[in-house]
Amino acid sequence: MSQHVQPETRSWSKRARGLLQFSALVFNPNRGRADLLYELASTDSYMTERTLYRNVGYWKDSPTTLDDACEALAKFAGEQLELGPNDRLLDVGFGYGDQDMDWMEKFGPREIVGINITRSQLEHATERVASRGMSDRISYQLAPATKLPFDDGSFDKVVALECAFHFQTREDFFAEAFRVLRPGGRLVTVDIVPLPYQNLGFFKRWMSSVGLYMWKTCKENVYGRDVYQDKLRSVGFDARVDSIRDQTLAPFARYTLDELQKPERLAKMNSAVAFMIATPAEIILDNPYGLMQLDYVLAVADKPK
Repeated sequence: MSQHVQPETRSWSKRARGLLQFSALVFNPNRGRADLLYELASTDSYMTERTLYRNVGYWKDSPTTLDDACEALAKFAGEQLELGPNDRLLDVGFGYGDQDMDWMEKFGPREIVGINITRSQLEHATERVASRGMSDRISYQLAPATKLPFDDGSFDKVVALECAFHFQTREDFFAEAFRVLRPGGRLVTVDIVPLPYQNLGFFKRWMSSVGLYMWKTCKENVYGRDVYQDKLRSVGFDARVDSIRDQTLAPFARYTLDELQKPERLAKMNSAVAFMIATPAEIILDNPYGLMQLDYVLAVADKPK
């Protein structure tokens, strides 16, 4: 376990629950499903305090908390979408609904429809939206990203906020997003992809694949940003894909390692979640094991008019 994670700071009940959930993540016969991961990182086991965002955040303007950074990431994505009052938005992988409520307040689209495969997130998000009086404009349903239950051309914008690496496959999602967008519509993703790793030896490749498996990354999605852009273009989009790693992953990793040295933070977290975010943070900053490094990209893709 990472040196930043100290199990003795937690109660036995939390440690036992963490072990059971972690075992389910590893050994469940449906272990390719990302919903198992997000059941593990539940409402009471992450580094946010006043929100339920489960993202790395956008740190360009030096926010002081992960909550602030995640709100900045949602705002950044909304700006890249050019989200406005005439837009019907499809949010693919809506988490606990924080971004949708933020987008509704900041950009005022006429409707947001969200899909997810994690039932507990859908239930929580639906309750939270209702409590904010937004149920008439924000709605959710269980559905996979690769088989969208919507008519052709039924959305103005589509977004996937830090989740498309789970989709089986991301390319199938691109094709579905293209289908449900109206001509002239826009897809925006913020996503995690590998940096070039061709020179890794067999053992380091294998160790890297274990890490990707634990984070439920579909193996067909393990390619860099140039291939990402090519795949978007191959389904018909006019697309660009840029790295924003220095504003996202790197500062998030520093924040993570600082937070996980605080006993009060560790006491609130599932031990498996703490381990699963501490180890990648060390690799992002120092890579002491010489494993695959990660990139964080912004993709903006327009469906031709």
